[in-house]
Amino acid sequence: MDEHRIRHRAYEIWEQEGRPEGRRAEHWERACRELREEDERTKEKGSEPRDLAQASADSGAGI
Repeated sequence: MDEHRIRHRAYEIWEQEGRPEGRRAEHWERACRELREEDERTKEKGSEPRDLAQASADSGAGI
C-alpha cells in the first residue's frame, strides 16, 4: 500500500479528531485499515486502485 496515501489519511483522521497527542500509531493503523477496505471495494467493482504517482504520470502532470 502506498505510504503517501496512508500518511495523508492518518493526517485527516488526526485533524478530524481535534489533533490529539499520542495517538499516532492508532491513526496510522486506522488509515491502513480504511484504505485496505477501500481498495478491496474497488477491486470488487472490477477496477484496480491506482497509485497517485502513476495517475499523475498517466495524465502528463508535471510536464
